[in-house]
Amino acid sequence: MTQPEQAEAAPAQEPIFSLPNLLTLVRLPMAAAAWALVQWPWALAALMAAAAASDMLDGWFARRMRKRRRAKGLPTRGLGEKGGRGAWLDPLCDKTFVVSVLGAVWWLYQPPWYLLALIATREILLGPMVLAWRAMPGRRKLDLRAGLLGKLATVSQFAALWAILAGSEMQLHFAIAAAVIGALAVADYLRRALRAPAESAAL
Repeated sequence: MTQPEQAEAAPAQEPIFSLPNLLTLVRLPMAAAAWALVQWPWALAALMAAAAASDMLDGWFARRMRKRRRAKGLPTRGLGEKGGRGAWLDPLCDKTFVVSVLGAVWWLYQPPWYLLALIATREILLGPMVLAWRAMPGRRKLDLRAGLLGKLATVSQFAALWAILAGSEMQLHFAIAAAVIGALAVADYLRRALRAPAESAAL
């Protein structure tokens, strides 16, 4: 199949500046803003709450728009679906924001390194797993859309970061909870990948 034929056969994708994608992309400037707000704990907490809200709303709007389009017999253009633009854009922006906040908190507050390592368990495990998966011949497709465990992992990371900002005596407990939920989220990604049909195409 020629390149023009491949482009013609490829399903149309939701525009990058659609409402669900904009709610996802807003976490990129938020990631930069974290460094400006980190010296004010309540301001950074509000920023994390706003990021968590955008993480919930982008998927909600995508599912709602997909349902309405299906009801009208219109193409869904990958909204909230595996292989859609949001399937890789959402985890990319989500993890960019989390890593940026972790870096800002470490830079200003200098918490014990193991606390941040526990909080970042999902990212620490997921990065090498994705690279190893991409190197496998005849691999199955890795679906990085955040399920319930992925959303809970993000919320638990923000809660653990807030415990550090607030100087709570429960910092270690929150960090351990974030690590456990993060590891379970990575295991869920792997479970979905193992159940997916084998594909030779890239992610």
